[in-house]
Amino acid sequence: MAQSVIELVHVNRRFVTPDGKSLTALRDFTMTVERGQFVAIVGPTGCGKSTTLNLITGLAPASSGQVLVMGKPVSGIDPRIGFVFQADALFPWKSVLGNVMAGPVFRGQSKADAKA
Repeated sequence: MAQSVIELVHVNRRFVTPDGKSLTALRDFTMTVERGQFVAIVGPTGCGKSTTLNLITGLAPASSGQVLVMGKPVSGIDPRIGFVFQADALFPWKSVLGNVMAGPVFRGQSKADAKA
């Protein structure tokens, strides 16, 4: 039996809009990714793709339901999970190497270790 590495179980994610209205981005959403699977999340703008990734990475909490990674509830940002944003997030004053080193350095790694 394959082990689930990502599970979203009956997840709801609601936002409050700038005008104070409630917006439901995900409603009763369930998804499982097994070890070794390659999964792509596709759909039109506004369907919840980025919201789903934000829940998995811990960048945003679920309003209700469960989000599990490697069998454990997501309770914040996990440094083992990588995430590529839709818009570029480069430091234009840094070199390619400097941009690559930024993540590990911000997590407390020495510059020498990050460079290695």
